[in-house]
Amino acid sequence: MDTTLYTLVNASHAPWLDDLMLLASAVGRAGFVWWVTALIAMLFPGRRMAAWRLVLAVALAYLLVDGVIKPVIGRARPFDVVADARLIDQRPVTSSFPSGHTAAAVAGALAAGRLFPRARLAWWLLAAGVALSRVYVGAHWPTDVVAGAVLGLAVGWWVLGGRAVRPSIRAPESLAPPPPATP
Repeated sequence: MDTTLYTLVNASHAPWLDDLMLLASAVGRAGFVWWVTALIAMLFPGRRMAAWRLVLAVALAYLLVDGVIKPVIGRARPFDVVADARLIDQRPVTSSFPSGHTAAAVAGALAAGRLFPRARLAWWLLAAGVALSRVYVGAHWPTDVVAGAVLGLAVGWWVLGGRAVRPSIRAPESLAPPPPATP
């Protein structure tokens, strides 16, 4: 099933889609988009702690995948196994299982969605794009991506304490509404 689904996604190429998937993969590399998001959030004093949680969630997901799980599992990449696999990105040097891009993307989407709730849908669409891109570009098996998503979700949920992070942004005193009049 893994090989069939991989072949289906990996064999469906169009030049414009190649560019889009390469971009999604690049944006997700080493959690890049999530680091930038956290840096921007740190400019707002009321969001600094939530931004640090974003950094912690992405860093922990990335370290667990690349530093612990991949070396232990050692699964071969699909381009090393499937004869007609098409690799349109850099040839990764680590093993395949699980997808570090996906783990960081899901942990990042969860944390960034709680940091900037109005953009939650955009964060999850970005994470889904990063995950899909890893199979499309030929770097991962579909089950690598699923495992990375589950790991990223677990790490993000753990870092966030299983609850929403509510930024404490208050309006300056001059912009605060006046207190109610007493009769």
